[in-house]
Amino acid sequence: MENSFTLVTIFGLLFTLGNVGPQAEAARAFFVFGDSLVDNGNNNYLATTARADAYPYGIDYPTHRATGRFSNGLNIPDLISEQIGSEPTLPYLSPELNGQRLLIGANFASAGIGILNDTGVQFVNIIRIGEQLQYFRQYQQRVSALIGPEQTQRLVNEALVLMTLGGNDFVNNYYLVPFSARSRQFALPDYVVYIISEYRKILLRLYELGARRVLVTGTGPLGCVPAELAQHSRAGECAIELQRASALFNPQLAEMLSGLNNELGADIFVAVNTNEMHMDWINNPQQFGFVTSKVACCGQGPYNGIGLCTIASNLCLNRDIYAFWDPFHPSERANRLIVQQIITGSTKYMHPMNLSTIMELDSRCITLILSSSIMASSLALVSWLVLVLTLAMAVSKTQVEAARAFFVFGDSLVDNGNNNYLATTARADSPPYGIDTPSRRPTGRFSNGKNIPDFISEALGSEPLLPYLSPELNGDRLLVGANFASAGIGILNDTGIQFINIIRMFRQFEYFQEYQGRLANLVGTTEAQRIVSEALVLITVGGNDFVNNYFLVPFSARSRQFSLPDYVRYLISEYRKLLMRLYELGARKVLVTGTGPLGCVPAELAMRSPNGQCAAELQRAAGLFNPQLVQMINGLNSDLGANVFIAANTQQQTNDFISNPGAFGTYILIRIY
Repeated sequence: MENSFTLVTIFGLLFTLGNVGPQAEAARAFFVFGDSLVDNGNNNYLATTARADAYPYGIDYPTHRATGRFSNGLNIPDLISEQIGSEPTLPYLSPELNGQRLLIGANFASAGIGILNDTGVQFVNIIRIGEQLQYFRQYQQRVSALIGPEQTQRLVNEALVLMTLGGNDFVNNYYLVPFSARSRQFALPDYVVYIISEYRKILLRLYELGARRVLVTGTGPLGCVPAELAQHSRAGECAIELQRASALFNPQLAEMLSGLNNELGADIFVAVNTNEMHMDWINNPQQFGFVTSKVACCGQGPYNGIGLCTIASNLCLNRDIYAFWDPFHPSERANRLIVQQIITGSTKYMHPMNLSTIMELDSRCITLILSSSIMASSLALVSWLVLVLTLAMAVSKTQVEAARAFFVFGDSLVDNGNNNYLATTARADSPPYGIDTPSRRPTGRFSNGKNIPDFISEALGSEPLLPYLSPELNGDRLLVGANFASAGIGILNDTGIQFINIIRMFRQFEYFQEYQGRLANLVGTTEAQRIVSEALVLITVGGNDFVNNYFLVPFSARSRQFSLPDYVRYLISEYRKLLMRLYELGARKVLVTGTGPLGCVPAELAMRSPNGQCAAELQRAAGLFNPQLVQMINGLNSDLGANVFIAANTQQQTNDFISNPGAFGTYILIRIY
């Protein structure tokens, strides 16, 4: 069968599992496709020789019985399920996979299969990858009948997916026999190019079926597993031709995945390259607690490398000190080490991120609501700063080596000084603004020091963004990104009209398009598109549409036109148009803000509160707006088939600050008479 390193070469992604705490309450679904390295027992239901349904397979499984897993105990999917807080996925062919068990996910893998349909023909009746994908579509129809089409689509879009293929296309096809059909058809380099192109089609089909978080595997050091040593090695050296195959295949797979992600505008496919790590096991097994990486625990012949494990095989007493369980597959302990690297491995092994980063990032893509009035208090800024910075750090963990670009749109909460270049009253260009900046001078930021974009830039490892209107924004400074925000603006064009000359949202987007033209002149169109699609984007707008429009004066034009609930629905529909325009302009990772507790900022307390209580109508506005914004964002992501827009709901956190400021280090509450 395929060697254990097929799975061992899981080249990277989603999506955060490191410490997968955020998933404890509600584990995501998990789907598995591939070969014997990840088959949980589908082949038990087939008339095939590619089976692991007899002792001593499963000797260390909780039941101590063979389950169809090609392992002495748990396999990679089992251990990933543990990490995401879920039950093990059942084989799709299991009669027990029905009802609520469907919501956990399913394992479609089948031992012996490969990328190509003619791989593993000697095993006769196996579930080739095309049929696995057909079963996945059938699965979605079954789940849809259970929970409805919309919830099914969401379940699939948010699921974690593992696909491991490739090793069998070499060991059970190209090199299966001397002068095989494929080796006569292709030179090895051409064969690798061909199977990479076929793998790409498989991944695109998986994407079309709704998968958005996919761990993709390649091959490990194929020539170093006990099965190949038994056939090709005189003194324990790895088989040269199979090693050459791995060396050609893996870099091309990684390159193909990167190109596919760029075309799709999102990090859909994650690669984990553990090839180097496993070469360490092979060269120095003792360093990893193994006695040997050459001899299988269970097998026969040289290196215990002949055939599969049977009751007649040699069987070691302690499976934990063997890297290989049988001639092709890792021991459970080796599987645990593999999963540990998938979860927390560095960029040396994972691309573009490890599973911890994926899970952490996705767990925070639920709710982001930021306070957004032009004169919002520092409390409102601080209230969402903590979570947004945490989120920015999660987004940026894989950007340590090369900081991604960053773009900002919105109002005074995120304006870095654009309004300094405009004839407007909405300015922060005089002391004491900027009193705590390094220069002790006002910068145009509505803050005593740094603002949210500054801190996010720090988290990304980048310089602070320049305002788009700054004459200093040129040359290589364009590569950092730009801040298009303008104090006073809102979702609606008539918001903030009292400030006269401000950069309304449609104009900010026109500037963004203009920026991309300037960037293309600097680095070329293709590179400019890549920079924009990989950038982090922050948009914060909405608060001014209440405090500087609907509630600005009694009986405002908008309050006469709309009841408050109808106004909120109208704002949400207009906000959706803004986000869609941002998507059309190439943004693919967007932090979206709403409003915090509008009625609790000092400006509203001064106008509306006789004894310090929050203004009821403005609080009602925030209470209507924020849930509808989250609902709209979820719907938009579903329509687009990817988590493009990210929300963080810090409403409760802000309310805690307001109710008990001392607990958060804020001790001074002043009433000015």
